[in-house]
Amino acid sequence: MKHAKTFAAKIATDLINDEGTGQVDKMQRNAYLHSKGIKPNSLCQLDLFESIAERNDLRHIPNDYARSSLFTARNKREPRKSLIHEKLFHYNEFVSILYTGIELRAEDDEIVWLQILNYGKAVSLGEPFEFSVKDLVRDVNWSKSGRNYDRVRECISRLKANEVLALNNKAYGKSGAISLIHKYEVINDADGRPTQYRVWINPNLILLFAGNTFTSHNWEVYRDLSPVARRLADYIESHKHPFPLSLEKFRQMCGSIDAKTFSWRQTVRKACSEVQTAGVADNAFLAKDDKICCICEH
Repeated sequence: MKHAKTFAAKIATDLINDEGTGQVDKMQRNAYLHSKGIKPNSLCQLDLFESIAERNDLRHIPNDYARSSLFTARNKREPRKSLIHEKLFHYNEFVSILYTGIELRAEDDEIVWLQILNYGKAVSLGEPFEFSVKDLVRDVNWSKSGRNYDRVRECISRLKANEVLALNNKAYGKSGAISLIHKYEVINDADGRPTQYRVWINPNLILLFAGNTFTSHNWEVYRDLSPVARRLADYIESHKHPFPLSLEKFRQMCGSIDAKTFSWRQTVRKACSEVQTAGVADNAFLAKDDKICCICEH
C-alpha cells in the first residue's frame, strides 16, 4: 500500500501549502488532517481499509454517503432524475452533499459501487485495478443474464458520469468534487459490449474514509436486503447507538416520493422486519410516534 500512502501524503501537503494561507489557517488544517488520521508532511498515511483489508466478508461506505440520499430507494417504475448541483438530503444538518448526474439508486448503483471498491482495496489509491462484468454480476448476487450484464454496465456509466461534493461545516480543509468512479477503460466483445473493466478511484476519496468515518456491512447480508431495508441498514450501522429516526427523515434519506403516510409506514415496517430478521438490528420497529427505533446489542 506504499502508493496509497504517497497519494494521501500529497493530499495532506496540498491542503497545507496553498499560497497565501495564513499561519492560523495552516494550524486549523493540520488539526483537521490529524483528526482524519492523515499526518501533514508524512509519508506514513492511512490506507483506505488499513485495519480490515484482509476481511472479504465486509463492504465499506463513507458515513457521509450512508446517511444521505445519494442512493435513493424509489420505485423501479419511476424514471431516474437528472440532477445539476442538487443539494441532497443528509441526516446531519452540518453536512451538505451537492450532486450532479443521473440519480443513483440503492437497488443497483450502491451495491455495484461497494463491490467495485472491494476490488480496488488490493491496490494503492489512484492505481488501476481490473474486474470482469461476469465477476461483478456474480459478486452482487444477481443471476447470470444478458439483462444483468447490461445493468452492471449501466451502473458503471452512472458511477463515472457524476460529480459529488461533500461539505462538512465542522471540518476544516479543502473540499473538491469527485466522481464515484474517476475513470475507466474497457475491453469489448465482438458485439462492442464491455466485458472487462480497468478502473481508477479518485485518491481524494481517502478523506471520506480516514479516521474510521465509514460503515462496514456484512456483504452477504447487506447485498440481499431490499433497497429500503438497505438504506435503513446504512443508518443503523453508521451509528454505534442509533437514535430513533423520524419517519419523515427516513423518507427523505431514501429519496422516496411516497407522500402517503399510511403506505410509507407499511414500507418502513417491512424494512424494520427485514433488518431484524437479517440480524442487522436485534430489534427494529416503528413506534406510535412515527419514530423508527432500532436496538443493537451486538
